[in-house]
Amino acid sequence: MYTLYFIVVMLAPAAMLIVGLMWKISPPPYQSKGLAYSTELTRKDPEAWTAAHRHCARLWTRIGIVSGGASAFLMVLFKENYSAFWMWLIVGQMVLFCVSVFMIDLFLKNTFPDDKSEENE
Repeated sequence: MYTLYFIVVMLAPAAMLIVGLMWKISPPPYQSKGLAYSTELTRKDPEAWTAAHRHCARLWTRIGIVSGGASAFLMVLFKENYSAFWMWLIVGQMVLFCVSVFMIDLFLKNTFPDDKSEENE
């Protein structure tokens, strides 16, 4: 059962690492459908699209490596008690993912200001 939990815990970091490496090698074309960082701002501006994918690739690769390494270390270190905390590892990984999305969104809003918000000021 430990092996199954270990694999489940490693799924999110592996996915972030794989997507990060994929986007680093070949980012999705502008306004493509499917696996892409597609927000209102990135759909309007090709430069924002490119910047978002470049920064996501870098950030998600790093988060995948760090959270995967930390999760694997903790699963091995506390092998006898894995059933008590494996779900908390997944929650922590998802929190890191959500924070990374907010960080990219904040970066984009600061770098590529929305014209409508400037008109209202």
